[in-house]
Amino acid sequence: MRFVTIVFRHPDGWFQSLGGAFAQADDITRVAVHSQQLVADGQAIYLYELEGEAEKVREVLETTDIATSYDVVQSGESAFAYIHFEPSPIIKRLLGAPERYGLVIDDPIIVQDGGQVEVTLVGEEDDLQEALRSTPDELSATITRVGDHTPNPNQLLLNLSHRQREVLKTAYALGYYRQPREATYGDIAAELDCSPTNAGEILRRIENQIVGELLASHTETNPIPGD
Repeated sequence: MRFVTIVFRHPDGWFQSLGGAFAQADDITRVAVHSQQLVADGQAIYLYELEGEAEKVREVLETTDIATSYDVVQSGESAFAYIHFEPSPIIKRLLGAPERYGLVIDDPIIVQDGGQVEVTLVGEEDDLQEALRSTPDELSATITRVGDHTPNPNQLLLNLSHRQREVLKTAYALGYYRQPREATYGDIAAELDCSPTNAGEILRRIENQIVGELLASHTETNPIPGD
């Protein structure tokens, strides 16, 4: 079993008007698509993560005619939107590719700055190559990683959102994790154009997630005495 990670780019910066609406909205940043599928009526479903307020996301969805139904909830600094929508022809082709070529999408799909999306596909090498050759002409595709796929529930960095990885890498580069500490939340915030409180909250959430996953992995293989 092999995997390939591909970054797809559309010349408009988004793949259909739904992404364009989010991209043009103030105070909303697209982060990732955690689940996606075509449904029997020809429409599609996304579980979309966006950085920002749920109410702002609802306002965008209310002004676009592409979303036929949706539900939005707030979780920390992120809003998660379950969206039923009319997919563009390009989105239909992309979402139909895994079934057409016998592949699996290794979620989440990461939405990068500029609107390009990072997708990891898993399957047999011949099927992966065939799927890549079928990339719509309107898109450019850049392979960033390829290799043998070994299922690993503890891919700690890959389990973080794009924004979380950005904050963590910035904190590390500035010396936040050195002893003695060489950076503050304010230093990190200045690099990322956010508030110190925001930077601190994101880092604490990252640390809690990583430590929790490490402990869960350890106790599965090496039970803690007394547990």
